[in-house]
Amino acid sequence: AGQLTVKIRGPKGAFRVEMQREHLQDRTIICRYNPTEPGDYLISVKWSDEHVYGSPFHTHIFERQEELDRFLHEQNAYRLAQQQWRDEV
Repeated sequence: AGQLTVKIRGPKGAFRVEMQREHLQDRTIICRYNPTEPGDYLISVKWSDEHVYGSPFHTHIFERQEELDRFLHEQNAYRLAQQQWRDEV
């Protein structure tokens, strides 16, 4: 048996992460956090003091929907440009 730890660091320091088992017999643990500031966040998920695959995870919280929409549009344009470049090569 191991132990799950989840740590989140954001623009204003660490966050409290709420964790609970979905069902007593289930091995699923639901983790929740509520960021209060926009910015970059680092989410570390460890099992028995070892990072799970992909951890730490990086994410960005936007203050307004327009900022998120602009970011997604720019990311999509970048991906299209990369794909077109690969198609040409």
